[in-house]
Amino acid sequence: MGSLLLLLGIIVISSNFWNYLELVANADRVLGVLAENMPEPLEKKWLKDGEVPPYIPPQGRGWGNRHMSPEILYESRFFTVDISEDGELLTINTENIAMVDQEEAAQYAQIASRKKSDKGFVGEFRYLKVYRENDIHVKFLDCGRNLSSFRGTLFTNCMISFAGFLLISVFIVLFSKKIVLPVSESYEKQKQFISVAGHELKTPVTIIDADAELLAMEIGENNEWLQDISIQTKRMTALTNDLLSLSRMDEGRQQFTMIDFPISDVVGETVQSFQTLAKSKGKHIHTEITPMLTCHGDEGSIRQIVGILLDNAIKYTKDNREKCCEDIVLKLEKKNHNLVLSVRNSADSVSDEQLKKFFDRFYRTEQSRNSEKGGYGLGLSIAKSITEAHKGKITAWAPDTETVQITVVLPKK
Repeated sequence: MGSLLLLLGIIVISSNFWNYLELVANADRVLGVLAENMPEPLEKKWLKDGEVPPYIPPQGRGWGNRHMSPEILYESRFFTVDISEDGELLTINTENIAMVDQEEAAQYAQIASRKKSDKGFVGEFRYLKVYRENDIHVKFLDCGRNLSSFRGTLFTNCMISFAGFLLISVFIVLFSKKIVLPVSESYEKQKQFISVAGHELKTPVTIIDADAELLAMEIGENNEWLQDISIQTKRMTALTNDLLSLSRMDEGRQQFTMIDFPISDVVGETVQSFQTLAKSKGKHIHTEITPMLTCHGDEGSIRQIVGILLDNAIKYTKDNREKCCEDIVLKLEKKNHNLVLSVRNSADSVSDEQLKKFFDRFYRTEQSRNSEKGGYGLGLSIAKSITEAHKGKITAWAPDTETVQITVVLPKK
């Protein structure tokens, strides 16, 4: 509704502004014709036997302008004043107007003479200064009727637009709930499913893990079936924890302890804990961390974001063993009043459409849909939710066809 009100305002203002410009342009054209063709009063110039009004060529700009006919000289109400170079009133002619007397004409002329512009408005009169050898000839054109019509049109347009705005407001209030209801119900059902699934999965996974540990104590830990059960229960436990985290953040139940902490040290410690995992995968994490940076936020959640980005980069970095360059680059720096954390890694070609879906829940690129990679496509969704809870922004982009970079921007305070 705010956008609609702004749009209606722009339309009303622009259309009436254009009408005002047309009004002023027409008044200036009439004054120009009067200045060119009527240096003398009407009865002195044209009311002679056998003399006809001169032809006035069409004037105007744009489409729809009425041609200036000789009749415009008789239709217009105007008066003239001659002013000396010293500002003294020389002659006043009010023969072509009835609403202004000599005294009022003198007052209008004095106001116009003090104005620096050669044309403009004094009250409802449009004036034009014509500079001659020894004096200044000023013509005043009565624009009261046109200005009154303009104000009436402006008022009518405003009232119609406001009435239309109220009508649409009532319509939206009455019907928006029905229109949005299916989307709202779908979103609520999705949140409810995530919450229920997370809680329902947690109990059986815990029981299976405990039973597997008891069996390992009886038959030994080297049993391949038990090892497989242990691996899968760990994956299910991670999925359950992710679902519960998303559920808590969706429902606003996630508790964040917002404090000032040394983010440079936190990021450095988190990277160190992932170096061993990266080396086991044949990769290396190169860091560019600006020292002594502090952040106002939840320390554990920021550690989780760094862990998610590094884990994601380690999983999906393309093998690059032939080249002696860094596989994963992590940067932490300060830009303006923000902290910028970025993780860049080489990867298979990623399209713009895939980049847009990186933070969708359960989304994984087709190249990574295999169980060896692990994960369920929830990590970046959790990172996005945490970032937004800290009033930050997370984005993914591809600097080139073989590189992916994820950037997190957090307010410093």
